[in-house]
Amino acid sequence: MNRTLSPDREGVPMEARPSAGACRVISLAGSGRAEQRAREAVRNTCSEFLGARLPDALLVVTELVANAAAHTAGVRGLMLHHDRNATLLTVFDKGGTTSWPRVAEADPLAESGRGLHLVAALADSWHTRPALEGKAVTAVFRTGGREPEAD
Repeated sequence: MNRTLSPDREGVPMEARPSAGACRVISLAGSGRAEQRAREAVRNTCSEFLGARLPDALLVVTELVANAAAHTAGVRGLMLHHDRNATLLTVFDKGGTTSWPRVAEADPLAESGRGLHLVAALADSWHTRPALEGKAVTAVFRTGGREPEAD
């Protein structure tokens, strides 16, 4: 089923709310401290659900926000969704590029190019989809015995 995106009053894309679980949307637009604000939001909202996986989720959200800031027209927001089965961290960008995030081979001497390798290694899964403007990149951390149910 396709989800309908609509912006909230701050212009952060919000998906139709899942029927179960909790969801929080944080605007990161115009923030010089977007990575820090994203980490604080994950720590304050999801630590109970992530448990021992919290450090992994903090690193993953930092990478996703940094990638959006570096490779697109900027970061729009962060959506955190959790239920008894999974915690989803979704970063929305402002577009400005036609390329999609992908895990690529990095030069061993390069100072960058390993962020999505970390995301792929630490999250149970991750995916990208189009949003109103730009893309939404979601990292999934399973916290229960099965995959989260699709809407």
